[in-house]
Order: sequence, then C-alpha cells, then structure tokens
Amino acid sequence: MTDQTESTQALGTRVGGGAPAAGALDRAKVADLQLDLENPRHPDGKFDDDFDALTSLIEGADVDELVQAIGNSGWLDYEPLVVLRKGNYVLEGNRRLAALRLLRDSALQAEFGITAPDPLNLGAKPEYVRVLFVDSRAEARDFIGFKHVNGPHKWDSLAKAKFAWAWIRDPDGGLTLDQIAKRLGDSHNTVARLVNAFIVLQQAQDLGFDLGARTKTNFSFSHLYTALPRPNVREYLGLVQPPAELLPDSPVPADRGEQLLKFMTWLYGQGAQKTIIVSQNPNLNELIDVLGNTTARSMLESDRDLSLAYAQVEDRGRRFAERLYALNKAARGAAEAVSDYEYNVDLHEMAMNIQRSVRNLVTSMTLDKDAKESETE
Repeated sequence: MTDQTESTQALGTRVGGGAPAAGALDRAKVADLQLDLENPRHPDGKFDDDFDALTSLIEGADVDELVQAIGNSGWLDYEPLVVLRKGNYVLEGNRRLAALRLLRDSALQAEFGITAPDPLNLGAKPEYVRVLFVDSRAEARDFIGFKHVNGPHKWDSLAKAKFAWAWIRDPDGGLTLDQIAKRLGDSHNTVARLVNAFIVLQQAQDLGFDLGARTKTNFSFSHLYTALPRPNVREYLGLVQPPAELLPDSPVPADRGEQLLKFMTWLYGQGAQKTIIVSQNPNLNELIDVLGNTTARSMLESDRDLSLAYAQVEDRGRRFAERLYALNKAARGAAEAVSDYEYNVDLHEMAMNIQRSVRNLVTSMTLDKDAKESETE
C-alpha cells in the first residue's frame, strides 16, 4: 500500500486525531469548488480573492505541468479533494482544482498563456470529482500534515511553518508544540524553529517589511529560522524566551523594531537595499558573528558592508590557514594536469607570478618563525 493510499484511507475513517470524519467520501461538482484563500503555500497570509489564489498557484506551483498531464491522460480520481463544507473551499487539492479550472476554461488559458493539449483527452474535464467534506480546518490537519510536512509531497519550510502556526493558534482545536511535533513525526525543536520564525516574519511585515520587495525571487526562509535561535541574534532583537519555547505575538520589543527591520533587510533585501547574504554559507554565520561585536555591528549598520564588518571579528589565523590549504590543493591539482598542458605564454607568465608569490609567502613565514624562536632564547 502506498503512502498516498494509506493517508487517504486514514482520512476516510478519522481526522483530527482519532475523531470520526465529519463527512463520508462524496462527489462534488468542479464548478462549485472554491480555492482556499488561506493556503499555506502563500507566504503573505490570505489571498485577496479567488483570482489571486489561482494566479499564485499557476505562477508558483507548476500547474501548467499538471494541465498537460491531465489533458493528455485524463482525470485520475486517485485521491479525494478535502473540502470545507461551509463555502466549498478546497483545503487539500488546490493545485489539482486550478488545473481543472484551466482545462475547462479557454479564456483562463489565454489569460495565463497556457496551451492545453490538443486533442484533449475525453476524461480531462470531469464534471464531478471525489471529495471528503470536513466541518473545520482542524479535522483535515492530520492528513494534510502527514502529506505535506514529512510525507510524500513536502511543502517548503515557510508553508510548513505557516501550517503548524495555524494549528497551534486554532481556537477550536489548537495543539501544543509537542503535540504537533508528534503528529508530524518531527522534533519539538524543529517545529519551534519554524513557528517562531514565522511569528517574527509576521511582526516584521506588520512593521513594514515587504516580502514582495526582497532582492531574490526565491524566499530563503531558512535564513531566518536558522539565525533566530543564535544568542547574538536574540540579543540584538531583544528576544528573551528560550529558543525552544513558543514565542508570543510580536515578540520583538517595540524599541527593537528598527533593529528587526534592519535584520530582515540584511537577510532578504528591501527595494534598493540589496541583501548582504549572497549564500547562507558562509554569509549567515558571518552576520551572526558581526552582531555579537559592537564595533563590527556599528560598521554594518552604517555601511551595510558585511565583509568589512566581518573583518573586525574574523579569526585571521584561521582564514590564512584555510587559504593556504586551498592553495596547496589547487597547486597539486595543476601539477597532476600539467601533462595535458601545451605551451601558452599567458599561462606560463601566470605560473611564474604564482612562483614569486609562493617564494614571498615562504620568506614571510620563515621570518616569523625565526622571530618567535629568538623570543624564546
């Protein structure tokens, strides 16, 4: 039995941690089903309207690929859509519903520049699909969490965080961090890191941080949930709770709001101010180290130059050793490949320059060695 079949059968008999399902498997008209305006895939909270939700799915969830698959092979009703009875909102299966919408509407295809297969499979536009109706979001969370958090169709980390946060804060069925971690087959600390980062992201957005104005198209949520447990970051933002404890709403004190916005801009950029994190390794650790040094932090806040600020705290001896190891590795690699070399004046001159640099390096290291030996005599 596959993971998907097991999860579907489990949903048909229980949802919400052992309670009987609110509705048995049923059929619903595709035309009556609505996209979820609170889909965890959406980083900014709720969608403005149905068209906004459809646009986001088409642009960010590879709906075109599903359109081609269904258009060529027909609709395979292998797993029911999970539908909130009140309003017919699809809680699980939004991507499939978006594809069916496109296949049924040539105007929408033209709107989004999607071309359906021609000829279209006769079963590609079903009027009815299998659904499982539930009376609340809480009833569907076990299944959705299994499938998208640690199951066969994982969401990205931001969607996971948003999903877990909504489960905790649900007034009709909220759970603790430990309870959710057990339901999702994850550790308490992992869930805490994700949810706490989402809470801080929400506060930053309330203060004016705009996800849409970030430097990179991809939103690297891992920058935030990796950095927040670190002592230097917590001190800079004024977070007083232990890292594994659930943060309250707006956990960064009001007098640290400016620091929060600076920190988010360093991580992700904001309009004309570009992110200083070119890659998480090593730039994120460099930023964390800088935040723990008063001089380096002031330089970063003033100039936004991470390399210049990090030079104030960097272990220069370690940097020298790392570069010498890299030089040795590169030299050995070049020596092994020299049998394939044919004379080239530029390459020969480069090798001569390297030789001179290495001689100067060895001379400097020898002088330093002699100086230290004379000090001990």
